[in-house]
Amino acid sequence: MRQDLREGEENKRGLRQRNGRIHFKNSLMSRYLLIVIIAMVFLPIAFMSTGLLFGVLYPFVHSAKDDNLPYGSSIQIETDWHEEAKKLSGLPEDSVRSRLAELGEHYKESTILWVDDTGMTSFKKPDTLQVQSRWKPSDAVEYMKNAQGNTEVYTVVAFIGGGQEDLGEGFISLALPRDVLSRSSDTGGWAIYNTLAMIIILGLFMLISWSFFRRISKRLTRLEVAVSTPGADGIPLPVEVRQPDEIGQLEKSFNGMVHQLRDSRGRQQEEEQLRKNLIADLSHDLGTPLTVVRGHLHALHKEPLTAIGQESLHRIEGKIDDLGGLIDNLLSYNLLSSGKYTMKLQQADVVRIVRESTAAWYPLWESAEFTIDIELSEQPLIWNVDIQGFRRVLDNLFQNIMRHAKSGRYVRVATAQHLGETCIVIEDHGPGISGDSASAGAGIGLRIVDLLLEGMELSREAESSARGTSITIGPRFRDPRDKYNLNKT
Repeated sequence: MRQDLREGEENKRGLRQRNGRIHFKNSLMSRYLLIVIIAMVFLPIAFMSTGLLFGVLYPFVHSAKDDNLPYGSSIQIETDWHEEAKKLSGLPEDSVRSRLAELGEHYKESTILWVDDTGMTSFKKPDTLQVQSRWKPSDAVEYMKNAQGNTEVYTVVAFIGGGQEDLGEGFISLALPRDVLSRSSDTGGWAIYNTLAMIIILGLFMLISWSFFRRISKRLTRLEVAVSTPGADGIPLPVEVRQPDEIGQLEKSFNGMVHQLRDSRGRQQEEEQLRKNLIADLSHDLGTPLTVVRGHLHALHKEPLTAIGQESLHRIEGKIDDLGGLIDNLLSYNLLSSGKYTMKLQQADVVRIVRESTAAWYPLWESAEFTIDIELSEQPLIWNVDIQGFRRVLDNLFQNIMRHAKSGRYVRVATAQHLGETCIVIEDHGPGISGDSASAGAGIGLRIVDLLLEGMELSREAESSARGTSITIGPRFRDPRDKYNLNKT
């Protein structure tokens, strides 16, 4: 016992040491951290790549769309307006107004404003446009700020001649509704592509994570199947260790446990074989001295003895018979448990066998002053039995009554119906299975009974109380509530 505990503690320490030697690079945690780090690195790379790709592909993707716009794209409008501002530099006021009027005809939905170099509003379209008549540089700056913040109107402001010091030669302003043009500076397309890239990266991350944990689940399932699937000898088979991570260490520990179980099973089988050999040798070696003792007891019966001597002689003979029966039981149990007892099954009338065995035990019960109740059917009861084995079953049960239920001085042997089958019932009025008797034994007799009945595909059911014990023998009971009581009596 102490050695087993010591080996168990050594196995636990070995397992802790093996777990402690797992390198971080071989662990499941390091692999998953690598997946997370790669995802975090690729997210900003994906953002930059999509921005670059958007900038390169945008002109090609949107060229067809821009061709359908009345005034071109916002970039084209802004470029054209600044070109017009340069061309107006140094022209007379009438020429500037004439050109702005032409541009107003071209940009039909537009609002056009010209503030000259003196800060006066010199042209506006439409004429009903509500703007101040005199401008200061700060007013121009405020106007441009407001124009940039307007989400419904797209406004382009250009200084005539390209100058931006104070008012220079003045400035011209073009305002168009945003629904008639597109702006390349609009970040909507870039945001869509960026969001799409982020979704792709996150999707790949989730797919890789799912694959990672699915492999873990498959390895654990494989280990679970190995644990729950015993081999031919009832012990699970070892599993293949494929990776040196935490699950790999668990697989190594499982394989170690399997090897220990096989070693333990081998030692157990060796010990079982030694036990059987010992029982066989003892049964053989004790048989010869008992024969000699019986011979001397028979000789003593011919000698003149006192009444006390005769009584002692009978007690010795009884104990010798008990010892002989015990040796026979040990030998029979050894043969039955090792599978060396050969059953000779044949169709036989078990009522007749029971009647013959009862007749053989009847004088012994009468001498012990038993009340004997025999209620056997006159109809034959044909079972497939080993006749000698079935006689041994009855003898062991009757012997138990003589040894352990003698205080009740009652025995009943009958046929009765149980679960739709005709069965053999043996009853006594002893102390019951849980009670104490003067001759309590090791229960080998009942174990032999159960092994013999099992070989004949019969069953034994025992019902015990303080009023006695009832044993029913019949075909294997199919009711799941019926359990075979294998307790010793």
